[in-house]
Amino acid sequence: MKKYVFIFFCLVVLKAEAQASALVIADSLYTTGNFTAAINQYSKLNDQQAQLQIARAYNLVRNYDKAIVQYENYIANNPKDQIASFELGKLYGKTKKYTKAKEIFEKLVAKNNNNPEYYYYLADAFASLDAETKSIALYKKAIAVDSTHLRSIFEVAKYHVKFQDRDSVVKYADKGLRFYENDVSIINLKALALFNNDEFIASIPLFEKMIALGEKQPYIFERLGNAYFSLNNLEKAKENYKTSLFYDALNPNPKVLFNLGNVFREEKQLDSAAVYFQEAIDVQVVLFDKEYQALARIASEKKDFKNALKYYKLAHEEDPTNVVYFYQVCFVADRYYKDPKVKLSYYEQLLENYKGQRAYFIEFAQRRISELKEEIHTASE
Repeated sequence: MKKYVFIFFCLVVLKAEAQASALVIADSLYTTGNFTAAINQYSKLNDQQAQLQIARAYNLVRNYDKAIVQYENYIANNPKDQIASFELGKLYGKTKKYTKAKEIFEKLVAKNNNNPEYYYYLADAFASLDAETKSIALYKKAIAVDSTHLRSIFEVAKYHVKFQDRDSVVKYADKGLRFYENDVSIINLKALALFNNDEFIASIPLFEKMIALGEKQPYIFERLGNAYFSLNNLEKAKENYKTSLFYDALNPNPKVLFNLGNVFREEKQLDSAAVYFQEAIDVQVVLFDKEYQALARIASEKKDFKNALKYYKLAHEEDPTNVVYFYQVCFVADRYYKDPKVKLSYYEQLLENYKGQRAYFIEFAQRRISELKEEIHTASE
């Protein structure tokens, strides 16, 4: 009997050692980022902790659906595990399951009302559900629990920027900056609040600090230009407007061009001012070719070829490089005009202006030119 007990004991020990060894291997794979291999290794273990690690690994490889299933199964068997619930709540938020996220974080807050992260993510869930007033109250609770909770401070300050509540923005921004003076997002909110309140002297150092911290966004230089212009520092205004245009070269802001024109006008450099005013106009040119084409199609469907021709011509004027638009002009003109000579002139113009363009349109035009010339010749006999 003792012999059998000993053998059983040895088997249990060997199994435990094998389990431990497999767990060490799986943990090593997980720690080094080999998540798929880690999942396969954890799957061999009949262990709750392994199931949690599988959920985490699926999350890290962005297989969110499988991660959620694993988390939900694990939490069903381990309802007191706040860490796993916290991770699942964040995953619900990431996958836009905001109601489920809200429910998780409400439970977590009920279990532990001294954790600012629980309030923060609960606030995020309410914000995503368009319950702004509730979300702001919860961000403020997070700050009440932890006065240095920067993300909650940012959200509250941003909320007050929207309503141009200068004092509240500065109050919360200063609270955050006392803890971390180089938080660019919070510096930006304070700068905006002061700038929007026409406190240009106070806002300038904040915008310049953002630039010094590596934030070189066109809007920062634009606001600096506006601030300096309001203070009649034309040289600094000009410098910042030009820098804004440099960082937005592919999509120049017409307001910046216009403001730069005003700087040159103030300096009595009227020719330069005129150049920038004209550029401000030029970059705002809007093309309506697709809208005109759509109207032309409707007119064609109604057999209203007169208006169809008008709209196709307007579409072509908006984008004269597009052979399709002029082909459509020719096609409708062919149906609208009775005189073959008028029709012929359109197709000849297509050949002349769009040599080397798509073969179909050129071949069609050549064929119709031939047919129309034959028609004209026959009529003249």
